[in-house]
This record gives sequence, structure tokens and C-alpha cells, in this order.
Amino acid sequence: MIPTYEEMLDEAYKKLSSMKVLQGSTLGSINIPLPKINYVGKWTSIENAGTICDVINRDINLLAEFLQKEFSVASKIEDKKIILQKKIEFDKIKAKIDKFVDIFVRCPICKKLDTRLEKRERVYIIKCLACGAESPVIYKLK
Repeated sequence: MIPTYEEMLDEAYKKLSSMKVLQGSTLGSINIPLPKINYVGKWTSIENAGTICDVINRDINLLAEFLQKEFSVASKIEDKKIILQKKIEFDKIKAKIDKFVDIFVRCPICKKLDTRLEKRERVYIIKCLACGAESPVIYKLK
């Protein structure tokens, strides 16, 4: 007997639910946490910067350098927190982190976030683990 479409679909869902989907794999999606902001005087601390960088598989120093340039402020890293020497609103920080992800994480070809960043000479290269594309980063940090 030939199974119905619904039966085949149910079986496919059962097989999918039994598979372990790794975070950032081509089957799953990366859930980037929202930045947790703390204000100390005129300074802004991104409390979960280390977690964000772990999820997107990027160095916290690169994110700090990017935010430093984008906001034109000095920054430092303490205990996996990025501290910016200026009071900056949550929405602006979130927008800059999204911009960082678009520039340094997202594959420009397939738009997936499952990538690695390599530095070749003075150029950063995004190497996509999903589609295999290699694309240079078009952004000057310095």
C-alpha cells in the first residue's frame, strides 16, 4: 500500500525531531541573544558580549573594535563584557550589533550565519560552512 502524503509528512517530522540540530548548522538557525546593557555613570557595559560572540563565533576583540569605530568612543573588555566610554541607548547598540553580524558573520551568498572568519594578510574572509563560498569583508576597521 502506498502511504498518503500526510503519513509521509508525519514520518519526516518524526525523523527530523529525532535529529540533533547543532546551533548554527545549515539545518538550524542561530538565535543571537539581545544585548544586556548596564549603565555605570556615563559608561555603557554590554554585559553579555562574550555570549553574543560565542554564539556568532567571533572574537570579542573584533566586536569591541567595531563598536569603538562605529560609536567613535574608546572601549575596553573586562570579564567578557564590552565597556564603552559613553552612554549609548539600547536600540543603537542593537542596531550596531546587527550591522556587525551583517558585515562580519552573514554569508553574502546564501545569507546564512554558519560561517568562519579568516584573516589573510590584511583582509578578512568570510568562509561559509553552509554553501562553501569565500567572500572578503568590505569594511575597514582602522
